[in-house]
Amino acid sequence: MIIARIEGGLGNQMFQYAYGQYLAQRHQTELRLDLRSYAAAPQHGFLLDRYSIEAQVADSSLLAQIPRKYRSTESMQTSKLAWLRPTKFPRHKESPFGFQAKHLRASDNRYLVGYWQSEQFFPGLEQRLCEEFTLAAPLSLRSQKVADKIAATNSIAIHLRRGDYLSNTSAAQLFHHVQLDYYLNAITDWAQTQQRPEVFVFSNDIPWCKENVQLPWPVHFVDHNGVETAYEDMALMQQAACNVIANSTFSWWAAWLNRRPGKNRLRPRDMVSPRNARRLSHPTHHMAHCPRHIPTL
Repeated sequence: MIIARIEGGLGNQMFQYAYGQYLAQRHQTELRLDLRSYAAAPQHGFLLDRYSIEAQVADSSLLAQIPRKYRSTESMQTSKLAWLRPTKFPRHKESPFGFQAKHLRASDNRYLVGYWQSEQFFPGLEQRLCEEFTLAAPLSLRSQKVADKIAATNSIAIHLRRGDYLSNTSAAQLFHHVQLDYYLNAITDWAQTQQRPEVFVFSNDIPWCKENVQLPWPVHFVDHNGVETAYEDMALMQQAACNVIANSTFSWWAAWLNRRPGKNRLRPRDMVSPRNARRLSHPTHHMAHCPRHIPTL
């Protein structure tokens, strides 16, 4: 059995699930999910249960066989000893951060801790993941109307990530804050080759987008979904004829799961800061660089 620690937002959850499912399939065993991280992270919610995933949540009897990593102010020595105790599910940690081929050979009966942010962590699973990452229930009526509009037009879905990339110091050091010019250039280059293009904007800062995203084509600001229904925004972006993604796992998955014939998928030239480029294997599968990308800050 493989047990995967699930944490973070939906994009992170999908990468953690995908790697866990790869190992489970490799060892012809089951995958179980540890959701304990969400007790201490109310800003994120577990959303994979909205999809047709096969893995089950690990029950208390399984979790009892995994040493808890102490989060309190107890001594660090106690914390280290807890991890060293014999266990049925030794921890398999992504260290250093980024793809290494050794992870593909991880043994059975492991407890996975990491983000696993590269499609290299789940080779050969594309068809299976597309099936499992299909929503288990229909979209809301409002989202379905938007989905029909996106599917019926020469649509370009753009995802502008703001928030923590601006306010969180550690996130800002690891990832680029992508400038608005990147989006405007990508939209312009693609839209000029299309008849009657329409732009659909997704963001965690829609008010800012309404003030700053000004284009000569129809622009729709998709603002009816929140953190609890982020999976609906991802499903909407999958309908677009062109995806312009942020340096974000959320919009990367939206583009990766897009099965619209003839779609285009554009990403920033630099997904991470140059000093982290070597240690972080950020996903780039089937995505072209924006042809006129303006260097980021």
